[in-house]
Amino acid sequence: MEAPKYPIHHHGTTASTAPAATPAPSPLSLSLNPRYRGAANAGEMAGALARPRNASDDRINELPEVLLSDILSRLGTAEAARTVVLSTRLRDAWLATPLRLDDLELPVPARGKVPSIEPWTARADVVTRALASHPGPVALFRLSRTSFRGRVPAAEAWFRQLAAKRAREVSLCFSPEWCHDALADPLLGCPTLQVLALGKCHLSDAGASAAAAAALTELTLSETCISEAALQSVLSGCPGLRSLVLKHVHGLQRIRVSSCRSLVLLGVWHYKQLDEITVEDAPCLERLLGNMRLNAAITVTGAPKLTAFGYAVVSIPHLFHGERAPQGVNKGLRAPIHSVKILAISVKFSSKKDMEKVMSLLESFPCLETLHFQSSDYRSGADKDYTTVSDYNQKRYPIRAHVLQFMRIQSEMCDVAKWVTEQQNLLSQSNMASLEAEVVFEGMKQRKDFTIEGVNALSDPFDGGINILGH
Repeated sequence: MEAPKYPIHHHGTTASTAPAATPAPSPLSLSLNPRYRGAANAGEMAGALARPRNASDDRINELPEVLLSDILSRLGTAEAARTVVLSTRLRDAWLATPLRLDDLELPVPARGKVPSIEPWTARADVVTRALASHPGPVALFRLSRTSFRGRVPAAEAWFRQLAAKRAREVSLCFSPEWCHDALADPLLGCPTLQVLALGKCHLSDAGASAAAAAALTELTLSETCISEAALQSVLSGCPGLRSLVLKHVHGLQRIRVSSCRSLVLLGVWHYKQLDEITVEDAPCLERLLGNMRLNAAITVTGAPKLTAFGYAVVSIPHLFHGERAPQGVNKGLRAPIHSVKILAISVKFSSKKDMEKVMSLLESFPCLETLHFQSSDYRSGADKDYTTVSDYNQKRYPIRAHVLQFMRIQSEMCDVAKWVTEQQNLLSQSNMASLEAEVVFEGMKQRKDFTIEGVNALSDPFDGGINILGH
């Protein structure tokens, strides 16, 4: 924790034990501090802090409003709630400070201590009271463990309040069940909203057509119901969108992202039949991430900055009802993507048929510099015979990437030294066009949860231990 910038008076301290007075900051130093540049009168701050101390002084209430607001904005939800009860002035400062409400910071009574009230109900009641008592704006509204257990009208009332109170970030993490199918349309009309993450909600065609979130830069929809027409309306109504994540979204057989001229990151995760992923006229798009099964037709045009693509899922571990197994790779990829430098593929090394599809797929990425393979096989014994990239590179389809610099192979078999040595020998005898390419064999390891901030911080999104494939 950062050391206090100003002296704190302790009531009852005798003269012989009192610490030496700390010089008060000058008006100039306060005015130059970026935290207080918006203050109307830096001299007022310095004056309040420079007056002689007295044991009966209430130094906190003497601080200017802008400083009290700054202090409260840096406290967690529970800390701020405990602080504002100390004085009317602190409460007034809290009401003038944008609300930050994160349920991970809310205290909850232990089960059984409050009869007839479950912890999840108590937490939801605290959230309701906080929203009702604060006039806004709302800087942060994040829920990851609050449940209304099907009380959908209450959830929808929260959405209306958040829109009316000029929310900037709304995040429903881990798909809280309380808002299952709650209508989240009001949030799409909030002009101040910058980040929106919805789980198990519903967006109607009518609400999407009225989308006017001009400030929205990040949108994540997880297990949310939305039609293809509604998705197009949302994209049209959010022209500043830089990141779009669609995770197991219901109601879409085709995902079409068109004329999103600010979009930098697109994430697509799906577990049911998806016929088409189309990206066109996305001049700023740099990354297309997710678990893109190749039984969907994938078309990318007008995305000259797209450099990272994956995971392309060649081997589908199981099919859902009505889902068709991919008959060939090029149903998946309609045309080569020359701009991609980083590619990640998930494949069963033990399937010769799938490995042949991989070698065909690589022809669609002629300018690869970095190639990641992740095996979907499960090792049942150290001596199991695997068909690998090394085998195919030597025997059938030499990798033709003339600029390939790095290749990583992740498999449970990488823990077996004999197997790794055999693969290294095969690669050394192969006809790789890029003879200087570094090849790394790596075992399967625990990975961090996917976040937009996490992948944006990496030059190679597949090289930072983030769980992209299983997100």
